[in-house]
Amino acid sequence: MAVMDFEPESKRMRLIAVNPGYAEKDVQDNCGFELLKAKKITENKPPTKHELSILREEIDPYRYVIGR
Repeated sequence: MAVMDFEPESKRMRLIAVNPGYAEKDVQDNCGFELLKAKKITENKPPTKHELSILREEIDPYRYVIGR
């Protein structure tokens, strides 16, 4: 859904990028605590066909993590 890091001073999780098809609100609604937000939140590029192939065929062929 998103990429997060840790804000250096407070050490709290911070939203820095959102995956295509999701909004900042979607990420926050699926998190059990309040997220900090970066000054500029970017949108991640979707995975390429090659990257999807590696994920589906090599990393998670039984779709335990990625889903079915």
